[in-house]
Amino acid sequence: MLCKIYKEDQLVELEHNGGEPRDTGQLVASMQKDELRSLFYLFTGKPDSRIKVYDEPVHIKPEDIAELEQCVARKLATHNIEAVVTSVRIGYDGSQMNEFGTWAEFEAHHWQEPEKLEEVVVKWDFLVSIENFKVPQRHTLLFRVSRDIKPGQLLQMLASGNAEDLEPLDVAAAPAFCRVDFINAQISKELINVVSEWYEGRNCPKLIPDIWYWFKKRRNTVALLFDHWLVFSWAVLLASLGIWANNKYFDGNVPVGNAAVLLFLAMYSLRPISRVSHYFASRTFRALAELEGSRVVFEFTSGDKKRISKLEADNKKQGKAFVRSSLWNIGLNLVATIIYGYLFVSAHP
Repeated sequence: MLCKIYKEDQLVELEHNGGEPRDTGQLVASMQKDELRSLFYLFTGKPDSRIKVYDEPVHIKPEDIAELEQCVARKLATHNIEAVVTSVRIGYDGSQMNEFGTWAEFEAHHWQEPEKLEEVVVKWDFLVSIENFKVPQRHTLLFRVSRDIKPGQLLQMLASGNAEDLEPLDVAAAPAFCRVDFINAQISKELINVVSEWYEGRNCPKLIPDIWYWFKKRRNTVALLFDHWLVFSWAVLLASLGIWANNKYFDGNVPVGNAAVLLFLAMYSLRPISRVSHYFASRTFRALAELEGSRVVFEFTSGDKKRISKLEADNKKQGKAFVRSSLWNIGLNLVATIIYGYLFVSAHP
């Protein structure tokens, strides 16, 4: 068998026979300790990692990814880079994957296809010459942008057993994140800054008009307001009707029996009117809830463009439904307001 020992700053490989060394007369391998340390660190050392998470919504096109690659390439050109490989992984709807081993393959790809993108991962693998290291050291930069993570994707990441695919859940669920595995901390900071500046310059998705998006974020409050508003208007209307009837027909002194009947009818009528109010409020809430947006919008393939057109059309439809239900609620409240306003004025000539 073979055995490796250190002797006089050299790694010497000797052959053993029956537990006793046998001199072959030939040096199989030798290397200086600092060179050995550099190579050992290169192949087995675990580098430090720095992660930046991006929560802002983003609209991504192929030219955006090309711009990112150019920004990273310019930054890498300022360092002593010995070799660099840029790879891209595309995830489609339905767990399909397409991996481009080189940047040239990604650039040459034609996007006239019906599939819809769910994820884009760009990875830069490069070797950097660093002081005090005899051989260039490996660094990686990974940028991932994805639509809402699905349970199947999380299970796939866990089952892969690949440490590069395993991220903390809060990181994996973010619209995008950037990770640098580094030996040189300065390079990692510079690369993350490059990606961050690029990300800040991307467009935001415009699937939902701003005014409807504002209402969507506050749909609980809007529905609750409409629900209580109509009931309140009805209660005020009944109160004004009672005051008007008291002043007009009973000269300010309603008999107890008549007052009891009026009170019973008023309390009984609150139940059906509350159902009407809840019906219109629920329609308003549902219309706002079904306005579908996404924190990440891809516009690569024909399928992506079709999905964008469909979402915009559906959102326009739901926006009209929201306007209709709101107008019904507001209209009923305005009618009630006009009536009890008239009754109050008539009751106090």
